[in-house]
Amino acid sequence: MIRVLLSENTPGAADEIARKLTEADDIEVIGYAQDGLEAAQMAAQLSPHAALIYTDMSGMDGFQACRIASLAAPETGCILIAPSGSDNPEIWQKAMSSGARGLLTVDANTEEIIETVRQAASLAEHKDQPEYQLVTDPSKMPVTIAVTGAKGGIGKTTIATNLAICLQKEFPGQVVLVDFIGQYGDVPLLLDMHPKGGLGELMLLDELDTDMVQSQLAQHSSGLWILAAPNDTDLSLIEPNIRIPYIADLISILRSRYHFVVFDAPPLVGNVSSYLFSRCNFVVVVTYLIDLAAIRDTATLIESLTNTQMPTDSIKLVVNRRSQRNPFSTADLQQTVNHDITTEIPEDSTAAISALNEGVPLVLRAPGSPVARAIRGLSEEIIADLPQ
Repeated sequence: MIRVLLSENTPGAADEIARKLTEADDIEVIGYAQDGLEAAQMAAQLSPHAALIYTDMSGMDGFQACRIASLAAPETGCILIAPSGSDNPEIWQKAMSSGARGLLTVDANTEEIIETVRQAASLAEHKDQPEYQLVTDPSKMPVTIAVTGAKGGIGKTTIATNLAICLQKEFPGQVVLVDFIGQYGDVPLLLDMHPKGGLGELMLLDELDTDMVQSQLAQHSSGLWILAAPNDTDLSLIEPNIRIPYIADLISILRSRYHFVVFDAPPLVGNVSSYLFSRCNFVVVVTYLIDLAAIRDTATLIESLTNTQMPTDSIKLVVNRRSQRNPFSTADLQQTVNHDITTEIPEDSTAAISALNEGVPLVLRAPGSPVARAIRGLSEEIIADLPQ
């Protein structure tokens, strides 16, 4: 039953509207407000599904009453009733800026009034939709993570893959890993997968849709979904589609389907990488302490990220292959990059190479190893930073 609050600008004005509403068996009138202030008060107290408020109320006018009622009772659909002949763009704009969900004139017929009430009250029905839960439940907020580094060969793909596996264990079926414009497409290799299609196939299309994107995903035995890099596709064919609007559509589609979207991303693909990083909740920057160039370039990369107004706590600095034999220390790194280190992953070349050769991620092959524990710690750090 739709519960409706009526108001009146002159004594008895609400009676005619109430009579018309009785023709609908799904509507009941729960109260009458004598002026604008009382209309806002009763909306806040009674939480009706809809409230019909005259624009020319005494004291507080209907626009102000509608504005306050919309704030005090956001689930109430306020409908403004304007004088005859005032249904024009100017009053519509004023009504919408007041938070009204509908506008009628005093000479509206019964059918118009009933239909407008039903439409204004129907907004509450959307609370039962999955999208409402997705929006209002912070724990279901889609999270986008880019794993990158300022230099090749630092292990970012290994970390991205193992991080995605860790998230998948915590959120089964809700994680997708994107091998983003990779030069060699090593993600499938690390997972011992041979997917058909992938990002290259998608970038040959003029536009994207959800079904087409899903058709190019492959699922690992762990449950992790992957979108493989376009390494088997002629890059000259897809370069026209490596542009921001196209990547924006891809991100939007993946975020609508998955809780976590992890990008294994190179640091620079023109403006596309900058756009991707700016749209991520977290950017994991991987580096090591083996050579000065890596440290210097990492500092430049982090500076460029902060220049995009990304919060510094969204940048997770990871030191890979940490060893006492490293020629530089973590203190050297922090002094150069001016950013705290989130995670240190110890050197274990033997385990890493074995995992690569076998196509089994380290966190699955050797879950108790120091490397696996460090990557799980990175995953836990990211999860802990999510809205609760």
